Amino acid sequence: MQRRLPLALAATAYAVAVLWATLGPAPWSTVGYELPNGILNPLAWTMSATWSTGYLSEIAFNVVMFIPVGVLASALLPRRRAWLPLLIGVAFTTCIELVQIPLTDRISDPRDLVANTVGAIVGVAAVALTRLVRKSRPLLVRAEGIADGHPAPTASASADAAADAAHAPTGRELASAGSDRSPRRAA
Repeated sequence: MQRRLPLALAATAYAVAVLWATLGPAPWSTVGYELPNGILNPLAWTMSATWSTGYLSEIAFNVVMFIPVGVLASALLPRRRAWLPLLIGVAFTTCIELVQIPLTDRISDPRDLVANTVGAIVGVAAVALTRLVRKSRPLLVRAEGIADGHPAPTASASADAAADAAHAPTGRELASAGSDRSPRRAA
């Protein structure tokens, strides 16, 4: 638990920062239009204006803002529950968008919900990929034959050694052949 405490504190601090950025007083004027009931309104999801207007930079910011949410949730939670960090990311952004509905200086927008979810997915995927690479690294080291600084025998080297052992003369054969002759190998 002590190893995870700094990570839990970082996750809490980041969650507070995200909540402040998304729900706190906006230092800028909010531009856009929110349908009544925001993301709860089916028209908000089906109107072409929802998906064709807005700034690409805003969408990118929403994706980037939620990557750490996925990373921190994945790092804190057990690996065997890989779906849980995704659920946390989706639940977190959904709660934010729902709380924004009554706020006059915020807009509850399906694009934000989708972009935030994509960010959380990217964060979870980054942790999963990192874990996969770290897990497979010892296998790669052994496969490359550099474990412990000694080359691992290759399949052909092992086969050659086995063939040499099968054709090596026995002590009796060497004694009967005499010491002045070298042992003969079968081809």
